[in-house]
Amino acid sequence: QDYILEIKGTKPENVDRDPEYPDGGFTPKEHTMIVGFTTPADLNRNGVADDTLGHVAWNPIHYTKGHDVFIEYCHQNYKSYSSEPCGGATEQIWAWDFQSDRVQLSCNGILEHEVIYEYGEFTTNREADCQYFARRKISEISFQHLQGWYYRGVEKVVPFVTSALPVASTSSTPIDPPNPKPKRCDCFNAACGWCTKVDCAVKYELTDDTEGIQIVSHLAWRKPNRIVLFNDQGQVIGEVLVSRRAISLTGCVKCSPDLPIPFTKGELSNWLLKLAEGQLSIEVEGKEVFKHTLIGECKEAYSQVSYFAFSHSSCEGHVVKKDGMEFGNVFDDGTCNGECSPE
Repeated sequence: QDYILEIKGTKPENVDRDPEYPDGGFTPKEHTMIVGFTTPADLNRNGVADDTLGHVAWNPIHYTKGHDVFIEYCHQNYKSYSSEPCGGATEQIWAWDFQSDRVQLSCNGILEHEVIYEYGEFTTNREADCQYFARRKISEISFQHLQGWYYRGVEKVVPFVTSALPVASTSSTPIDPPNPKPKRCDCFNAACGWCTKVDCAVKYELTDDTEGIQIVSHLAWRKPNRIVLFNDQGQVIGEVLVSRRAISLTGCVKCSPDLPIPFTKGELSNWLLKLAEGQLSIEVEGKEVFKHTLIGECKEAYSQVSYFAFSHSSCEGHVVKKDGMEFGNVFDDGTCNGECSPE
C-alpha cells in the first residue's frame, strides 16, 4: 500500500475478442493479467488460518462479451470497458493504486476503474472484506499471464502541509511575460509525492468562490483533466475529472455533460470550474455544460477544499490567477518541476 504497482507492456494484437466462455464464474481470457496478493498467515474471513489476501485481474484490450476488470471480495467487482482502454494506445503503462479509502486502476494516466471500499462491501463480516487490500500488510505478490511485460513499484509519499507558500499576486488576469503563466504543473511525479504535496498545489478556498476558477487546457474525449482537491491539512479529498465524454467527482457523481461541450480539435479550451454552495458546475467557452447538486457526505467532504492541483497534465495549459490564490513552490517556479521551460 506504500507503492503504486505499475505494469508496462504492449497491447496484444490479432486477438479473438469474442471467445467461447465455459459456464461458471471468473474466467480468465488469453491475455487476462492476474496479480495475487499474499499476507502474513492469519485468520481469514471465515476464521480459518490462511495467507491469501485476494487477487485482481484485468484485460489490456476490450472484449466483446464478459468483463474486463475483476477485484476479488469487492461489491460490483466486475467491470467491462465501454471502449478500448488506454485510449487505444499500443504502449501501455497500467497502474494499481491501493489507497486508504479506494483502489484505482489506470492506464497511461486514464482512470479505467475505481472501487471505493465504503461502497464496495457486500458482506456483513466484522472485518470489511473489500478494505483488506488497504488494511492488511502484503508480504508477497504473484503474477500470471505477464510474459513480455515489466512491473515495478513506485513509492508513495506521506502527505504534508508546507510551512510557507508564496505571497499571492492581486492580478485577476493570466500572468504574462516576463513572469511566466502559472502552469498546470503535473503533480503526478515523485517530487510532488504523486499528488500528495501542496508545494505542487494552489492554496485557494474554491468553495467560497461563486465565480469559479478559469482553466485553459485541451478538453479531450477520453483522457480527462484531473484536478486533485485537498483539505486545509493537505489531505486528499478527491478529484474532479473533466472530459468531453464525462464529468465526475470521485465518490459522488459521474455523469455525461448536460450539453455538448464546445470543441475545436487541437485547440486549447477556456473553461470554468465551480464548486460553491454545494454545487459542482462546469462552463466551457461561456456555456454551462454541467451542473450537479451535492448532498449528504459528499457535500460535507467537498465543502472542505483548501488546495487544488493538476494531475497528469501537460505544460500547455494554465490556471488564471485570482485574488486569494497562493501558488506552491513548484507552480511559482514556472518550470513544472523541470518538465517545462519558463516562457
